[in-house]
Amino acid sequence: MEGSLFMKSLINLHSGALFFIIWGGCFLGKTEAAVNASDLAIVGFDDYRDTISVMALNNLSAGEVIYFTNNGWSSSQGAFNGADPSQGAGNESLLKLTLNQSVTTGSVIASNATSSAWTWTNSGLIPGQVDGTGVFSDLALDYESDQVYAFQGSASNPLLNPTHFIYALHNGSADYPGFSDSADSLTGDIPPGLSEAAKTAFAQTNFSLHGDADGNHSAWALNMNSPAIQQLQVSGGSSAQWLNAIANSDNWAPVLSSLDAAPEPTKMLLLLLGLAAGLSRRRRHR
Repeated sequence: MEGSLFMKSLINLHSGALFFIIWGGCFLGKTEAAVNASDLAIVGFDDYRDTISVMALNNLSAGEVIYFTNNGWSSSQGAFNGADPSQGAGNESLLKLTLNQSVTTGSVIASNATSSAWTWTNSGLIPGQVDGTGVFSDLALDYESDQVYAFQGSASNPLLNPTHFIYALHNGSADYPGFSDSADSLTGDIPPGLSEAAKTAFAQTNFSLHGDADGNHSAWALNMNSPAIQQLQVSGGSSAQWLNAIANSDNWAPVLSSLDAAPEPTKMLLLLLGLAAGLSRRRRHR
């Protein structure tokens, strides 16, 4: 039996970026000691400001620690590209999210947003390195092709010691359309426990949303005006249904009209309000 839902939306313009948070609290949720595949998905990607947004598809417990990296996964090596005892950040970036409070289904957390409910660690030495100098940082996302992995791991050099994987997103281009064994900073494969069939790994194939080698960047998010997403807002939807919708490139849309200017407030506000309303309806139907 779940308690009452408290939802709060925060829209804050800062340095031309739009931050959005939905926070849900006051509930009795799951008690597993891990965040599992299908519990979380990436629903926003901005390779200009190096930010992501993630959505809780099930209740997440206080105390959970989730890592995000854009180091590609190498299936042939069974490790993140560049992970090493002396290099805690690998060849790219490692970002840490700690949940200070329980997070309800439907909460959306942006990596450039702050709250007492969670802590993003994007500075400081990564523990457990052997004579290493790798530090936590925001994800330095490549405009042409990159991957973002959500995973949990040992507190000591987590990139080298992942325990399980939660979600994988590939943002590519015509030259890098899908997941592949990591050979450089532009490529990455699907790690164990995730799959495109289960929709826990998603390769964004709408190249009109992508950046390219000419330096054009991209910023896109789940489009709440998409018919499939609107249907889920009405019905509530299960985590499997949301994953299926998220893994459909037709349900994504660009967030910014120009990456050198501020966002379109009216368009983005409508998207955010639609998301808040849909998730609230979902909770009432559970």
